[in-house]
Amino acid sequence: MGMPLVGVAVFALVVTLATILIMAAMASRYKQRELQHQERMAALARGEALPQSDPAPDRAPFNPRVLLLRGLLWLCTGLAITVLLTGIALLGQHQEPAWLRVDHANAAKAAGASEAEIVQIMNDRHSEGPNPGIALIGLIPIAVGVAYLITWRAERRVNT
Repeated sequence: MGMPLVGVAVFALVVTLATILIMAAMASRYKQRELQHQERMAALARGEALPQSDPAPDRAPFNPRVLLLRGLLWLCTGLAITVLLTGIALLGQHQEPAWLRVDHANAAKAAGASEAEIVQIMNDRHSEGPNPGIALIGLIPIAVGVAYLITWRAERRVNT
């Protein structure tokens, strides 16, 4: 049994909105760089000194605690995804009510199903939800988090 239409629509909407947001940010950055370029070219054409470009923001020196923070964030995110998807998969498996099984059997009978198939529909009491194996997707951010934590631990040993 496939994903419900509402789930597909929500997923498509989220992906579309994320794509639009990323494209808008990229277009804004492109326009800003284009205006800086035009300003510099106009200054060169007039024979003036080039305007000062904005220097890159000063970054703090590298701190190994950043690795700890990133590792914990990825690890907790992965655990949350795993718990969420496991819960969805387990709650999605439920017993179908009798009226729904009768409705399915009547639809199958109208479609020309055999008597054995109709009996099987009536006796099949469980509705399948998503496969609990989908929760394994959470292992990806968990692995990234563990890699950050290992790097943090190794960096601490080198510095001490």
